[in-house]
Amino acid sequence: MTVGIEMGLSMGPGAEPARLDLEELLATRLLVQGNSGSGKSHLLRRLLEQSAGAVQQVVIDPEGDFVTLAEAYGHVVVDGAHGEADLQAIAARVRAHRVSVVLTLESLDMEAQMRAAAAFLGGLFEAERSHWHPALIVVDEAQIFAPAAAGDVSDEARKASLGAMTNLMCRGRKRGLAGVIATQRLAKLAKNVAAEASNFLMGRTFLDIDMARAADLLGLDRRGAERFRDLSRGEFVALGPALSRRPLALRIGPVRSEEHT
Repeated sequence: MTVGIEMGLSMGPGAEPARLDLEELLATRLLVQGNSGSGKSHLLRRLLEQSAGAVQQVVIDPEGDFVTLAEAYGHVVVDGAHGEADLQAIAARVRAHRVSVVLTLESLDMEAQMRAAAAFLGGLFEAERSHWHPALIVVDEAQIFAPAAAGDVSDEARKASLGAMTNLMCRGRKRGLAGVIATQRLAKLAKNVAAEASNFLMGRTFLDIDMARAADLLGLDRRGAERFRDLSRGEFVALGPALSRRPLALRIGPVRSEEHT
């Protein structure tokens, strides 16, 4: 049976519920883009709340924003400060027991975040075949873990993190892993990782380079991408087989759990 996740309401006259097809999402992956203040984290929280109980969820959380899901929905919070071998083992148990978790990385610097995420994603990816159950893998601030260019971290950490993200988005489907990646800066996200998504939710975007990337991914002309500048907080344009066959403007609905402060 198809599970429809109600993300909010379409904008314009005759507003109707805007739904996301969970079964289709599990097969086709999702990219969320929105500058700071666009409501990107609120959108992810809405998605997680609405699909809780219908599918296993794993959240890679660099800012600790999603730990409140534990109290409201029973997610287990995993501290990313564990050693890499421990994180891989924990990830394997997460798949075996089909528990929903939040991997919080807020206590770590960027390089340590990348290493921890790579280890945890690797553990999910390398789980035994008998444990390849469907799971949403939500990665916030994905440009940290799949950077488009080298930064102030070691090549070893960058390659490990980028490799894990590439496996998630390119090869995860056969293992039941459906990547949902979110970024503030599309231009800073590795192109091969972004290109594997078939569904898009695009929020407020100001920089020309990010709008150009968004237009390219969505098959829009530059004029079509200009609309992203005019979106208000919580407003997104949806496109993709799990969302809408044509660009659909929608306003994200409310959430129940509180954001971590």
